[in-house]
Amino acid sequence: MAFFVISIAMFGLTAGAVFVYLRRERFRPAQLSYDLAVAALAFALTTDLAMLVQLTLVTGASPSLTSLVAWTEFALCLALPFFFSGVVVSMALTRSPYAIGNVYGADLIGAAAGCIGVLMLLNLMSGPSAVLWIGALIGLAALGFAGSGLGTLPEPASLGSKLFRYRRSIFIGCLLFAIANTLTTYGVRPLIIKDHVETPADLAFDRWNSFSRITVSRSETVPPAMFGASPRLPHSTIEQRALNIDGGAGTALYRFDGVLANLEFLRYDVTNLAYAIPGLKTGAVIGVGGGRDVLSQRLFGLRDVTGVEINPIIIDVLERHFSGYSAVAALDGVKFEVDEARSWFARTPRSFDVIQMSLIDTWAAT
Repeated sequence: MAFFVISIAMFGLTAGAVFVYLRRERFRPAQLSYDLAVAALAFALTTDLAMLVQLTLVTGASPSLTSLVAWTEFALCLALPFFFSGVVVSMALTRSPYAIGNVYGADLIGAAAGCIGVLMLLNLMSGPSAVLWIGALIGLAALGFAGSGLGTLPEPASLGSKLFRYRRSIFIGCLLFAIANTLTTYGVRPLIIKDHVETPADLAFDRWNSFSRITVSRSETVPPAMFGASPRLPHSTIEQRALNIDGGAGTALYRFDGVLANLEFLRYDVTNLAYAIPGLKTGAVIGVGGGRDVLSQRLFGLRDVTGVEINPIIIDVLERHFSGYSAVAALDGVKFEVDEARSWFARTPRSFDVIQMSLIDTWAAT
């Protein structure tokens, strides 16, 4: 999916640049400020509108005409904002009266700042809200282009002139839309998540960062979630939540008050087979998730347990947001490391009697 999105973005950028080249008689330096402002306003509006349409589309992999149409609509929604982005960049590079080195340098600085900025945005808010803030920022850029004083205005007889006339209103509208969506959980958000419908009422926690989305469901009293339960597992129920990574990679977050005896069902999971080896004292877990494997190691008597988790949101869930629901982070001998596991194990001088990595996966970039 990541390759598809990048390809469509590059297609849109290239189409915008080709459009400027083919219409070179239309895009003249004599009205550069106007053309840049209008293209940037269209970029801002289509960024917001394309995302709204995209989030209502249901795509699938079934070999049917419906799937082809859905994916075509999806591709067009992604490409349209980048088309206007290509128009803006192409005009700025080819019609500007300034030295090409200065203009290109500013373009590269802006691109680098955008790479850093998107990391900051996604650590502060949801993906849709980040896109809306980017749309507002593009609207602000349109105001800057409009006030740059490069060239004159054409006769007001086109759709572009109407956009130009209402440029401040468009910027304010995009800005208010971004602010409102950031402040509510019932705004613009994904509807279909990895083949199922998701509603805000189903979630107790929803957080994004630059490489994932973490959600925690409402608590339910159900049979405990197991990876491979023994047929001898006694029937029991437990309060638990589903901690989902990118909508599909799930892990259980058990209600745990610090009493390990309440987790006896974990002795009946095949993924804990290694703990039948006697004399184990130290252990590590790759991919902490809801803390299930950490709890397993403590249940089987390991006194020193280190959980290595690449996602800081998951550790934040265990140590802060749901520490009262599951006391795994408060257990004696348990500590967490936020790091990429292979790098951490390569650096640490410590050794462990057992290292557990049970069915860790991710739906990132898919």
